[in-house]
Amino acid sequence: MDTHLMIGIAVMFGLIGIAASRDLLRFVRQQQPQPVPVRAREPGERG
Repeated sequence: MDTHLMIGIAVMFGLIGIAASRDLLRFVRQQQPQPVPVRAREPGERG
């Protein structure tokens, strides 16, 4: 095979892999529970 063709195929597979991993990470991030802010108490405050 031609060297330029092999490099082009490798670049295309790399771009496909990057796009797939971004979609997968976005999906996993949506599945995680969202962090809930916790109110910090003052040192002298009782509760």
